[in-house]
Amino acid sequence: MTIVSASSVKSHSDFIPQTSKNRNVTNSREAECQEGGWDGWLTVVGVWCIQFTSAGHANAFGVYEAFYKESYLHNESSSNIAWIGSIQVSLTFAAGLLTGPIFDKGYLRHLLISSSLLYVLCNFMLSITQQNQYYQVFLCQGIGMGLSMGIVYVPSLALIRHHFRTHHRALALGIATTGSAIGGAIYPIMLNNSINQKGNTFGTGGTPRTFRHAIKENAALNAGLLFLANLLILTRNIRVIDRKSDTRMRESLKFLREPVYLLTCIGGIFSYFGYFFPVVYIQLFSSIRGFSAEFSFYILSIYHATSIIGRTIPNAFADHWGSLNIIVATQVALGATMLGYIGVSALAADAIVTSFLGIFSGAAVSLLLAAASESAKHSDEIGARTGFVVFCISLPALTSPPINGALLTDQFIWSRPIIFSSVCVFAAAFTNVLARVFQIRERDKSSLRDIESKSDIDSPSAVKFSVTQSQESALDVK
Repeated sequence: MTIVSASSVKSHSDFIPQTSKNRNVTNSREAECQEGGWDGWLTVVGVWCIQFTSAGHANAFGVYEAFYKESYLHNESSSNIAWIGSIQVSLTFAAGLLTGPIFDKGYLRHLLISSSLLYVLCNFMLSITQQNQYYQVFLCQGIGMGLSMGIVYVPSLALIRHHFRTHHRALALGIATTGSAIGGAIYPIMLNNSINQKGNTFGTGGTPRTFRHAIKENAALNAGLLFLANLLILTRNIRVIDRKSDTRMRESLKFLREPVYLLTCIGGIFSYFGYFFPVVYIQLFSSIRGFSAEFSFYILSIYHATSIIGRTIPNAFADHWGSLNIIVATQVALGATMLGYIGVSALAADAIVTSFLGIFSGAAVSLLLAAASESAKHSDEIGARTGFVVFCISLPALTSPPINGALLTDQFIWSRPIIFSSVCVFAAAFTNVLARVFQIRERDKSSLRDIESKSDIDSPSAVKFSVTQSQESALDVK
């Protein structure tokens, strides 16, 4: 009987013929691991268009609220009108809890097409609503446009993580979210000038006819951008969950028990309680302080324009130093800058504080989504993780403006909402510090397990056992 040495025994995989099927599997895995490329960056441009038309348009609700109160819905209270914008933003965020898992199952194209059609339809329907018919405006703008934005908001952001798996993840996400910042800067100027084209450009003179004409122009612009987004967004890098079994999905939902992820979500809730104060009240603050009408109108555009810096540069650093590290620093800076509003008494001071506030708030918003997606253990849970954290921030989106309004009172006591918002942001920073501590502990435990596993494999007894097994297999073959 001839003894075959262990070194001459080939593994089972060595005997598998390299068929065309196996080569296709290998090629598909290599394609899945490709980083960015033309497909990835074209998708970023497409997601940018979605962010521009959805969140960017929602950031201009202050223009709608002013016109509704002045003319179109003048028989309604300011609180009732504000509910239109609050419901719109809340549905945009809350819908991600459902659309995130649907995206993970491979239905992005269905979500994208249905969302685009519904959004354009509701946008045009808004242009044919009748004056002082609150329910018509509420259904078209609050429910319809909010739901249509929510259908695709989370899936489009989660898609970027599929194209950028290792490098430039936070940067690509930050570039895509600049669409909401640029939209927040352009839409207020465009809508205000279109609606009030026959009167004072900075707040009065709008009529139902000019309003309907402005909405039709806006709807045409949104339709063109969404059509471009459908062409540019590519889904070939998505790994689809088996639709015949939800076992993997149930396993992926275990992230709801992860301390790092849950603390990140809690930090996001605190952060957005502070974030909505400048978005809603910064223009009113400038006006009450006695600054010029032109400056007060453009202050919101300044805020959103400077947030572009915060959505790009800090995200580039986050790809090297970690999203949680950068988000803590930006939240501390955001809370401190927000307190600076208490001492603002001059136009220049207002412009400077608002500019820095835009930078830090832009970073805090975009890095929250990056931190949530980075915690994913598998690519088929990215949508669910992103959807849940966005759903969490729908709570402050709905309740933060009324809370700040109640703190402000009719006497305009600005220190109350400013301090409340700043404390919430500081609480978010503290929560993310705890998340970072748990993250370091988990990595240390994982590294220790890897070292122990490697030492067990390299131990003499393990090597001897492996050689003995190979010799016995060789004898059996012989």
